[in-house]
Amino acid sequence: MLSIKRATVAWKAAKPYWDKLPVARVDGQATEDYRARRSHCKPITVRNELAVIRAALNWAEKANLIKKAPFLKMPSFPSTTVGHLSKAEFRRLLDNAQAPHIKIFLQLAVGTGARTNALLDLTWDRVDFDRNVVILNPHERIQTSKYRATVPMNAQLRAALLEAKEGAMSDYVVEHGRERVASIRNGFAAAARRAGLKATPHMMRHSAAVWMAEANTPFSQIAQFLGHTDSRITERVYGRFSPSFLANAAEALTW
Repeated sequence: MLSIKRATVAWKAAKPYWDKLPVARVDGQATEDYRARRSHCKPITVRNELAVIRAALNWAEKANLIKKAPFLKMPSFPSTTVGHLSKAEFRRLLDNAQAPHIKIFLQLAVGTGARTNALLDLTWDRVDFDRNVVILNPHERIQTSKYRATVPMNAQLRAALLEAKEGAMSDYVVEHGRERVASIRNGFAAAARRAGLKATPHMMRHSAAVWMAEANTPFSQIAQFLGHTDSRITERVYGRFSPSFLANAAEALTW
């Protein structure tokens, strides 16, 4: 199910085509025509837009506004590839991070599972050493669909943050030249190149999630760590990495 925000965005994109189309002409051909018009978009984007149209038609049927909701052929879910690093690869990347702000970014990224922007926004007043937590959402920021969680520090991350705090020269945890780092991309790419790895900053978030799944962490906990509002999303994306996921089902297949 789409969030209200995503459904609104999807309807805005779909409206020019579907708004004036008579229900009698809503069929498989109309769906194919729409998909052709939106061929420049990702399949999941088109699927979300058609999902809004399908929901509207189903509602109209239940409200007796139309006799029967036409069938809409939905694009299949695209295969999900989760780019991530193993722990050994991450250690290699960390060893090749020469600049202090790149090193602390990497440690924060896998230690919190947070998105890049959340980490670049992080200030020291939200690193609570007394409670042993990192508060990723700024106090004045309203939570959005990209939810920012409050997560505990493990011993490694705590030690890294305490060391960084001793040399801090600004309010920002990830800092360079006494200022907030605007982009981590170039420094990250240089470290990845030295390490001989094809990696992106966002892969650190995936890596954190995969490591938790590999350790059989419950998906409800992984979802809270990542700021997912629905653990079904977490399970669908990262379930394959959990040794115990579907294990009971496999046990039923003995002969």
